[in-house]
Amino acid sequence: MQHMPASYSDNRRDKRTLLIGGLLIIAVGVYFISKSIFFEDADAIPASVSTDTSREAEVSLIAPDVLLKKIQNGDSVALIDVRSQEAYALEHIAHTLSLPISSLQNFSPAKDEMAVIIFSENDPEVFTAAKNIMSEKSFAYYFLKGGFEGWKSMSAPTVSIGDPDSFVDQSKITYLSAEEFKKLLAQNTPALFILDVQAEDNFKKRHLVGSANIPLDQLEKRIGEVPAGRHIVVYGENDLASFQGGVRLSDLGIYSARTLTGGKYLSPLSGLPLEP
Repeated sequence: MQHMPASYSDNRRDKRTLLIGGLLIIAVGVYFISKSIFFEDADAIPASVSTDTSREAEVSLIAPDVLLKKIQNGDSVALIDVRSQEAYALEHIAHTLSLPISSLQNFSPAKDEMAVIIFSENDPEVFTAAKNIMSEKSFAYYFLKGGFEGWKSMSAPTVSIGDPDSFVDQSKITYLSAEEFKKLLAQNTPALFILDVQAEDNFKKRHLVGSANIPLDQLEKRIGEVPAGRHIVVYGENDLASFQGGVRLSDLGIYSARTLTGGKYLSPLSGLPLEP
């Protein structure tokens, strides 16, 4: 039997290897081309739109991290919270409008403003009602993916009512005693801003000399009146109100404020300058 030269066998083996390699490359190419044609590319789906198969899949959703970036970037967004008034008061996303379902029908965003509905996953009836109302709207809107619970799960910032028993809320506060406050006044501490969060009627009856009055329930809306960068001291009609004022400032991004404590700072016995 005649034997083929070794070089001939090697040549055939090399050709076979090249042929198999070429076929594999073609197969991979066909796969990716067909995938792009016949299958939806997950990377092409906007981050703000959900692919959930749950009840939320019936509406356009915006992910909490995407919404947070829009807020931080100063995008024009209208945040509508349709949870109960009680839930909203306990904790909510800053600068949201608390709007009962009964009033949602009348809502319209400003021009070029994107509306985002904040709901609770624990209240499917309200979600369904909001979904039905919004489906009749002609403007752009989204529902927050995962609801308020989804926002909380990523530790995104919120405005809390201020619970003295909460370790988290306590961590937001730097306390200032009446005696320490007296020293600040005696030292003529520059750029001192004294914030009184009492109701207006209580403020008129008695307050610390030189303080500015922004009632606690208006503080979020009027936060622009609080000068960031100054030495801020906050107080209310009692220690709870003072604590809640300090928490509110922290939640709204003012971390340098100090909160009066001791409960007697509005008493003539405190030795602090009062008026009238």
